[in-house]
Amino acid sequence: MYPLFNNNTVSATCKYGYEPYIDSTTNALNPCFLGLVSTSTTIFFIIVGLWQLFNLYLNTEVPRQFNKNIKKFQTLSTSHISHLTSILFQATCYYIQLMYIMKDTTQSYPPIIKYSIISNLCYSVLISLPTQYIQYFKSICAIGNQLFFYLVQILFLSFQILQRYYHSPDESYNLIHGNVGMILEIIITLNATLIFVYDLALYKPSQLIIKYYDENDIFHSVNVFSNLTYMWMNKLISETYENKKLKDPNHLPLPPINLNIRDFTVSIEKNWEYQRLQKKNSLLTAIWKTFGKTILLAMFMETVNDLLNIIEPQILRLFIKCFNKEDSQVSFPPLHGVFLALSLFLINIISTILKNQFFITIFEAGLGIRGSVASLVYQKTLKLSSASRGEYTTGDILNLLSVDVLRLQRFFENSQTIIGAPLQIVTVLISLYFLLGKAIIGGLLVMAIMIPVNSFLSRKIKKLTKTQMKFKDIRIKTITEILSSIKSIKFYAWEKPMLEKLNHVRNDQELKNLKKIGIASSLIYFAWNCVPLMVTCSSFLIFSYVNDYPLTPELVFPSLSLFNILNMAIYEIPSTINTIIETNVSMGRLKKFLLAEEIDTSFIEKSAEDFMDNDVAIEIENATFLWKSKNALVAQQGNDEEESIGSTEVALKNIDKFTATSKELTCIVGRVGSGKTTLLRAILGQLPCVSGSMENKPPRLYINGREIAYCPQEAWIMNQSIKENILFGRKFNRVVYDKTIQTCQLVPDFSIFSDGDETIVGEKGISLSGGQKARLALARAVYAQADIYLLDDILSAVDAGVRKNIIHDVIDRDHGLLKDKTVILSTNTLSVLKFAKNIYVMQAGSIVEEGTYQESILKEAGDSLLTDMLLTFDSNNNDQSGISTPNEEIRTEIKPDSSSEIPALVETLEDENFNGIQDNTDVENIALRRSSFATLKSLPLVETNDNKHKTGQKREKTAEGRVKLSVYMTYAKACGLGGVVLFGIFLFLARIFDLGERFWLKYWSESNEKTGKNGNVFMFVSVYALIGVVSAGFSNLRTIILLIYCSIRASKNLHNRMAYSIIRSPMQFFETTPVGRIINRFSSDIDSIDSSIQNIFAVFSNCVLDYLVTIILIGYNMPWFFVFNGVLLILYYQYQKIFMVQSRELKRLTSISYSPIMSLMSETLGGRSVIAAYDQNNLFIHYNQERVQNNVDCVFTYRSTNRWLSIRLQAIGAFVILCTALLTLSTINTENQLGTGMVGLMMSYVLSITMSLTWIVRSSVLLETNVVSVERVVEYCDLQPEAPEIISGHIPENGWPSKGSIEFHDYTTSYRADLNPVLKDISIKIQPGEKIGIVGRTGAGKSTLTLALFRLLEATEGSILVDGVDISTIGLETLRSNLAIIPQDAQAFEGNVRYNLDPFNKHTDDDLWNALALAHLQPHLVRLAQGDSNTTAPSISDCLAFKVAENGSNLSLGQRQLLCLARALLNKSRILVLDEATAAVDMETDRIIQETIRTQFKTRTILTIAHRIDTVLDNDKILVLDQGSVKEFDSPQNLLAQKDSLFYHLCEKGNYIPQSSK
Repeated sequence: MYPLFNNNTVSATCKYGYEPYIDSTTNALNPCFLGLVSTSTTIFFIIVGLWQLFNLYLNTEVPRQFNKNIKKFQTLSTSHISHLTSILFQATCYYIQLMYIMKDTTQSYPPIIKYSIISNLCYSVLISLPTQYIQYFKSICAIGNQLFFYLVQILFLSFQILQRYYHSPDESYNLIHGNVGMILEIIITLNATLIFVYDLALYKPSQLIIKYYDENDIFHSVNVFSNLTYMWMNKLISETYENKKLKDPNHLPLPPINLNIRDFTVSIEKNWEYQRLQKKNSLLTAIWKTFGKTILLAMFMETVNDLLNIIEPQILRLFIKCFNKEDSQVSFPPLHGVFLALSLFLINIISTILKNQFFITIFEAGLGIRGSVASLVYQKTLKLSSASRGEYTTGDILNLLSVDVLRLQRFFENSQTIIGAPLQIVTVLISLYFLLGKAIIGGLLVMAIMIPVNSFLSRKIKKLTKTQMKFKDIRIKTITEILSSIKSIKFYAWEKPMLEKLNHVRNDQELKNLKKIGIASSLIYFAWNCVPLMVTCSSFLIFSYVNDYPLTPELVFPSLSLFNILNMAIYEIPSTINTIIETNVSMGRLKKFLLAEEIDTSFIEKSAEDFMDNDVAIEIENATFLWKSKNALVAQQGNDEEESIGSTEVALKNIDKFTATSKELTCIVGRVGSGKTTLLRAILGQLPCVSGSMENKPPRLYINGREIAYCPQEAWIMNQSIKENILFGRKFNRVVYDKTIQTCQLVPDFSIFSDGDETIVGEKGISLSGGQKARLALARAVYAQADIYLLDDILSAVDAGVRKNIIHDVIDRDHGLLKDKTVILSTNTLSVLKFAKNIYVMQAGSIVEEGTYQESILKEAGDSLLTDMLLTFDSNNNDQSGISTPNEEIRTEIKPDSSSEIPALVETLEDENFNGIQDNTDVENIALRRSSFATLKSLPLVETNDNKHKTGQKREKTAEGRVKLSVYMTYAKACGLGGVVLFGIFLFLARIFDLGERFWLKYWSESNEKTGKNGNVFMFVSVYALIGVVSAGFSNLRTIILLIYCSIRASKNLHNRMAYSIIRSPMQFFETTPVGRIINRFSSDIDSIDSSIQNIFAVFSNCVLDYLVTIILIGYNMPWFFVFNGVLLILYYQYQKIFMVQSRELKRLTSISYSPIMSLMSETLGGRSVIAAYDQNNLFIHYNQERVQNNVDCVFTYRSTNRWLSIRLQAIGAFVILCTALLTLSTINTENQLGTGMVGLMMSYVLSITMSLTWIVRSSVLLETNVVSVERVVEYCDLQPEAPEIISGHIPENGWPSKGSIEFHDYTTSYRADLNPVLKDISIKIQPGEKIGIVGRTGAGKSTLTLALFRLLEATEGSILVDGVDISTIGLETLRSNLAIIPQDAQAFEGNVRYNLDPFNKHTDDDLWNALALAHLQPHLVRLAQGDSNTTAPSISDCLAFKVAENGSNLSLGQRQLLCLARALLNKSRILVLDEATAAVDMETDRIIQETIRTQFKTRTILTIAHRIDTVLDNDKILVLDQGSVKEFDSPQNLLAQKDSLFYHLCEKGNYIPQSSK
C-alpha cells in the first residue's frame, strides 16, 4: 500500500510555488496553480451538488410512484443506463490516475495534484452518479450543476493537453508525466465531452414524468444552457421560418415564468385595497408589494452587469500595456495577453447572459403590471358611479389602457436605470480616479453645473407631457364619438365638420405640443451630450498640468471607454427623468381613476326570500336621488354639505313612497325628461341617495329578489351572435330558449337573417333595426327568468301588432311568461296600463300621482293627470272595448271575427313554429325555472371568421411575409424627401467628427508617449473640445430634423388620410369592424408612428455607420479581418432572416391581440348598467382577463424572440472581440507590431462592435415590425370608400329638390354582397308634397328604405329618382345635404347645443332658438342651462352654449329626439324622413310635435316610419312593407275599407280603427 500524499523516495514540493506563471518568458501555467484551480472549483461543485441532490430527492412535483420508489433500476432507459456507465467510467479513470501517480517512483507529485484527482473522483462517485440516477425519475431536464462541472472539466483538460503538446517533450509543465498521463487526460476529456453532450442535448427523463407534466399543464423546464440561450423558442422559430407565418397563433409555447394575470390581479387588488384602507392611496406601493421581489432580482443582475462593464476598461488597459515596447518592467509572458483577451471575451459572455436574464425577469414584472393594472382599470369601470362616468368619457378610459398602463409597464421595465445609472457614474468615477487621480475633480464640477440646467428643462417637459396626455384623451374621445355616431353623421352629411374637429385636436394641438416636447428633449440631450466631452476635456487638462508622467494610450483609451460608459449613464439620466415625469403623470391619472367615486349601495336593503302574493318586491321611502354624491359636490364646489345640493344636481326629488308589489306589474308614466328612466336607474342603485322630505329619517331602498333583469330604453347589444346575446352567459336550455324567442316575436326575424340565431349583429347591434334590438334585449331578460324585471319603454320601438303580442305573451298577468314575476315598466304606451297593479305619474323628477287604471278611468277629466292622459291618448278608450276587462279584451284581440280574412302572410308569421317545438301548450301554461349561469369559457386569441356564417365579422386582417416596399415608400413620401436628405447629411457629419475625436486622442497620446511629457496641452484640449461640440451639435440637429421634418410630418399625413378614409367608408365596414379595432389603429399604431419609428431609424442609422467605421479601421490595419468579417456577415444575415419572419409575425399578432381588449372595454362602457343589473360582472371580468392574458402571452413571446437573437448575436460579438485581440497579439515581436495608440483605438471600437452589430440586426427588424403599424394604418388609408362626395358635371341645379317627388324603380338592395336582399323589387311613386306613412312589422325593411334613399346602402338592382334625378349619378354630399331626416338612433355630439344643431355655422342664434322652440326643447334647455350657468334667467346664448356630454349622455333619449327634430327644422329640404321620430317621447309631446310637423312641413314631402299607426292615419298614403317587399301602397281610407288588408289588420291589433271603419 502506498501513502496517499507522500512518495517514499522523493520529497513532493511545488517547484514554482502557486504563482500562475513559471517566469516572465515561458508561455505555460504552473502545474501547481492548475492543481489548485482544479481542486477549488471541484470543491465548489461538490457543495452546490450536495444542495441540488438534496432538493432533487425531496422534489414532489412528480408522479406519485416516484415520490418514494425510485429503486427500480430496470425502469431506466437504455440510453440513460449507457450514460450512467460513462460516469462510472469517468470515476474509474480518475482512480487509475490516482493509482498511477501513487505508484510512480520516478517522479514526485505535490499534494495539490493528488487533491485535485481525489476531489474529481469524489464528485463523480458521490455527486454525479446519484444525481444522474435520481434526475431520471424526478427532473424533466438535466441538472445545471452537472452541466457546468463537465464543461469546466472539458476546458481545463483541453488546456492541459494543449500545454503538454506545445512544450513536448518537456514534462516539467504537465500535471501527470509520461505517455500514460497524456492518454488518461485525453480519455477523460473525451468521456467528459460525451457526458456533457448527453446532458445538454440528448437527456430524456422517464416517460411517466413527461406524461405527468403534460396532464397537469406544467411547463417543461429546460436545462440551464437552454434557458440562458432561449432554446425553448427554437421549435416555434423554426416552424415559423419554414411556414413564413405562425403555425397556430392560439397555441404559443408556455413561458418559463409565471405570467398568470388572474393571480397578479388578485394580489395587486389586495395590496391596492390595503392602501385605500390606510388612506395612503399609493398605487406605486401596491405595485411594489406585488412585483417588488421580481424587480429587485432583475436589478441585482443588471447591477452586476454594470460592474462587469466597468471592469472591462481596466483589463483593456492591461492588454494595451502588452504592446508597449518601451516598458522594461513587463513581468508576464506573452500568454498573459491571451488570458487578458479571454478575460475580455468572458466578461462579454457573462454580461450578455446577465443582460438577457435581466430582461426576461423584468418582463415578468412589466407584463404582470401591464395585465393586472389593465384588469384593475376594467374592474373599476364596472363600479363607477354616475358622476364618475360623466367625468370619464369612453375616450379617457380607453386612453388609460392604451397609453397610461403601457407607460407604467415601460417605466418598471426600465427602472434599473434609476439605480444603475447613478451607480455606474459613481463606479466609473472611482475607476477613473485610479487611472487619472485627482484630475477627475474637474469632471465632477462640470456635472454639478449641469444639474440645475437639466432640472429647468425637465420641469418644462413635465408640463408639456401633461398637456400632451390631455390632447390624446380628447383625440381618442373624438374619434370614439365619431365612430359611435357614424350613421347619423352620414345621414346629415356632417363628415367635414367632424373631420375638422378631429384634425384640430390632432394637428393644431397634439402634434404642435409634440413638436415642443421634441425640441425641449433635444436641448436636454445636447446639454448632456456635452457633459462627457467637458468631463473628458477638464480631466485630461488637469491631469496634464498636475502630473509629471505623460498621458499615454494605455491611460487615454481605457479612460475613453470609461467615459463612454459615463456618457451612456449620463445620457440615460434625461431619458430616465422624462420617463419618470411621464410615468408620474400616468400614475396620477390611473390613481385618480381608481379612486373615482363608485356606486354607493349602502342604503339598499336586499333580501332573497320566497315571494308571497302581495309581498313588497321593491320599496323606496324618503329618498332624493342625486346625479353626484354629496361628497363629490362638496369637493367640486367647495361648499359645506348643506349648501352644496342645488336643484340641477337633483335627479329625483322627494320619492317618499314607491312600492312595487311582488308578481305584479307596476307602470311609470310621464312626459319627456320627467325622470322615468332615472327612477329605474335609481332602483338599480346607480344614483347616490340622500334623505327626502324628512331630513332626519334615512332613505331606504328595499329589494326582495335574487336576480334583476333590466332592459334599457336604448337596447344594449353585444357584438356577438343573437343567440349569445339572449343567453348572456347562462346555460342553454332548448325549451326555455324556444319559448323566449317565440314570445318575444323573434321567430319571423330568424327566417330573414342569413344565419338565423347565429347571425352576428355587429357593434352595438348595428345590423339590426331599432325594434329588433329592443326585442332582442327583451328576450335576454325573459330568458334570464329573474325575480324582478325593470323594463324601460320597451314597447315604443315595435309596431302595434308586435306590441300587442308582447303584451299578451310576456307582460300579461294571466297569460304572459312574466305573469309570476315582479315587473316595473316605464312606458309611453298607455294601452298596457290596464294590466298594471299600480301606476306612478312622474313630473320634473318627482312622483306627482299614484293610482290604478280602474281608479283613473272612473275619474272626471281635470281631476287627475293620469285620467287626462288616458282620456286623451289611450286608444283603448276610443272604442267600446276600452272599458272591458283585460281578459275580455285579450280574447277579442287574439280571436278576431271569423268572418274577417286575415292575410295568409300574417297568419303564417304568428303560427310559425321555430326549432321544431313539439309542445303546443299555451304560453301561459309554461312554467320556466331560473336559467343558471354557464361555466366561464376560454376565448380564442385571434378573432376568426370560419366563413360558416355569412354575417360573421372578418378576422382582423394581417399581412403575410415581409412588409411590402410600397409601405416603406408610403412612409418615406409622408416624411418628405428634404427632411430625409438633411437627416442623412447631419448623421454623416456627426459620425465624421466623432471619428475625428478618437484620432485626435490617438495623436495626442502617442505624441506624449514619444516625448515623455505632456506638451501643448491647451492646443490639444481646445481642438478636442471643438471637435466634440461640433459633433454633439450635428447629432442634435439630426434629432430635430428627424422629429420635425420627418416623423411629425409623416404622422400628420397618415393620421389625416386614415381619418378621412374611415369616415368615408361605407356602413358595411362599420357593421363588420369592431370599434375597438379601429380605435387601436388611432391609439397604439399612431403612437408607434409618432415616436417609436423615428427612434429606431436613428439607432439603426447610427449603428450602421459605427459598424462601417470599425470594420474599415480594423481591416486597414489587419487585412485578414475582412475575411473574418465576411463570414461574420453571412452568419448575421442568416440570423436576421430567421428573426425577421418570427418577429414580424409576432408583432402583427401582438397588435391585433390588443384590439379585442379595446373593443370589450368600449362595449362594456356602453352596457355597464345592464351587466351590473344581470350580475354578470364576473363573466365580463373573465372575458377581459382572457383577452389581456392572450395579449400578454403574445408580447412575452415576441420579446423572448428578441432575447433569442440577442444572446446569439452578442455571443458572436464577444467572439469577434476575442479574435481581434488575438490577431493584434499575433503582431507582437514582428515587423508589423501595432503601436499602443492604434491597439487602443481599435479595441475601443471593437468593444462597441458587439452592440453595434446586435442593434443593426435588431433595429432593422424592429424597424420592420414597427413599420407594421404604418402597414396597418395604410391599410385603413386605402379602404374602399363610398361613392364620391361631389361629382363634377352631375350637380343638380340650386334648390334641388325643388318639388320633392320620389320614385323607386324595381329597387333591390342588400346589406352586403354575400347576404340576402333586404329590399326586393320596390316600385313606388311619391308625388311632391305627399305625406307617406311607412308601416310594417318590426324588421320589415322600413328603416332600410331610409338607408336606400340616403345611399347608405347602394342598389344592387333598380334606381331611385328624386325630382327626376337618379340619385346614383350625383355625389353623396350633394344628395344627403339636400335631404332632411330625423333618424331612429337619436345622436348628440359632445360640444355645445349650437354645434349640435349647426356645425357648419350657417344659421344665426335666432334661427337656432326658433328651431328649438318649434321642437319643444326650449323649456328643457332653459332648465338645464340654469344649472350650468348658475343664473335664474339664462340668455339665448347661454342656452345655445350649454355643454352636451359625450353621446348626449346628459340628455334623455326623448330630449335627443327633439334635438334631432330641431336639426330637421333648420334644413329647408323639400324631402323629410321621420324614422320613429317620436318613439321615445310621451303622448302629449308626440301630439304637439305631430302638430308642428304638420304646420312647419306642410309643403314638404314627408316619409314617416311609425310604429304608432295613429300618427300616420292622416297621411296621404300608407306604404306597407313586409320582409323587404311592398305589400300595400294606397290611402289609409282605401286600405281600411279593405278588411282583408294587412294595414287593416295592423290597425285592428293596435285598436286604431275608428268606429266608422268598423
